[in-house]
Amino acid sequence: MKPVPPDLLFGPYRPPALRRGDRVTCLDRDCDVVITGWKDAPIGWPLCRPLGSRGAAGLLVDDELVRAIRHESASALHYWWGACYTVVHRLRRNQNVGFMDSEGSRRLIRAAAARGAECVRGLPMPDHGRALRRRIAIENGHVAHFGIEVRPWTAEELALLGTDYDRAIAARIGRAEDTVQKMRKSMGIPSKLARRDKTRHTMPG
Repeated sequence: MKPVPPDLLFGPYRPPALRRGDRVTCLDRDCDVVITGWKDAPIGWPLCRPLGSRGAAGLLVDDELVRAIRHESASALHYWWGACYTVVHRLRRNQNVGFMDSEGSRRLIRAAAARGAECVRGLPMPDHGRALRRRIAIENGHVAHFGIEVRPWTAEELALLGTDYDRAIAARIGRAEDTVQKMRKSMGIPSKLARRDKTRHTMPG
């Protein structure tokens, strides 16, 4: 069975009416280019290279392709325009499109997460897995959705932050080390290690 091609959410996309030898401006290269041929892909697209250059030709990036780069998933750009993922990454980076910035990528990731959740739904979870999820939910403020009672920080616990290594304080007050570290950093309190190094560098030698 052939894999289902990724959907184009904001198509159709129409290639520019250009011929080999035509000169235009490529928005990705930010210079004038000459059309050298066409990409053999589901969506045929002009290939170009800078005037006077003998380097490899690449996709001509015009307003229409910029629209696709900003809205479609990386998988869609790879399949429909025949661009390798390295090229897709460069095109998206040059348009300031991050990993989760396009609607196409967000939809694919959400769909994959939903399929993964469905695969493990109803399966028993080990105790350490439940403890980890509980701690993450508490630290990320999701406890209201699960009915988890949050253990508030006491003044005595807060006063201990930075007085010893985070691991030692965590063991002393019965909290996770990264929870202690996160609270200490949120309060702008330097770690004991940082203060020790600072003292070492400022001691007369």
